[in-house]
Amino acid sequence: MFAVIAVLSLTACKKNYITGGTIENINKYEKMTTYEVLSSVPNFDTLIQLINAGNLMNEINEQSGTFFAPTNTSIFNYLQQRTGYVQGEYNANASFGLDSLLYYISNNINGTADSLKMYMIHQSLPYSVLTSIGVQYATDLAGDSAIVSYEPVASNSANAGNYGSNPLVSSAPQLVYFTQLWMSYPLSPANPASAVPAGVGVHTLCTTTGVITSTGILNTLESDHVLFFYGTTN
Repeated sequence: MFAVIAVLSLTACKKNYITGGTIENINKYEKMTTYEVLSSVPNFDTLIQLINAGNLMNEINEQSGTFFAPTNTSIFNYLQQRTGYVQGEYNANASFGLDSLLYYISNNINGTADSLKMYMIHQSLPYSVLTSIGVQYATDLAGDSAIVSYEPVASNSANAGNYGSNPLVSSAPQLVYFTQLWMSYPLSPANPASAVPAGVGVHTLCTTTGVITSTGILNTLESDHVLFFYGTTN
């Protein structure tokens, strides 16, 4: 049975601003590989099934890599959208469940297993190398790229308080974003990651960031994300 766990249980250090869960000391993860950290958190148990089906454990644990992990909810979002597609195109009673996805990944049908590599960047991306405009990186998926940015929260934002904004603190909280690109986008101060148009890319908040493991860095994508950014291209 596909489990959906809405509360984020993997948490990052106090420097970060997250939308769910609690803040705790993450030093315990530094002696665990990225795969081991994911395996220890219930909100990634379905992701672990996908990684195992695609035999991608070594890629997840690539040394000095950064992984942007989709949660169980992101996978469930994908299954819902794929079910809607097959019902509309083929059979009103059809469904695309977890078993179907695991079969596609195990056999790499239409490159489904390879698509998981769009969440992997073969570079260590601590906060110190990130910028508010963003930097474009090649992902481990052949021909694919993404922008990673570290953006301040506007003080007048409706959700500013949720991210730690406080009038008593002079510096604004910052959030990490992962922007999947579907086509070329010329980054510049006038064209930051936050301004990527729909159809060109998908600007996605990371709700837990900067988790240092023995093999790299782990970030978590927001639960509204749909696995593989399904349905976001023109």
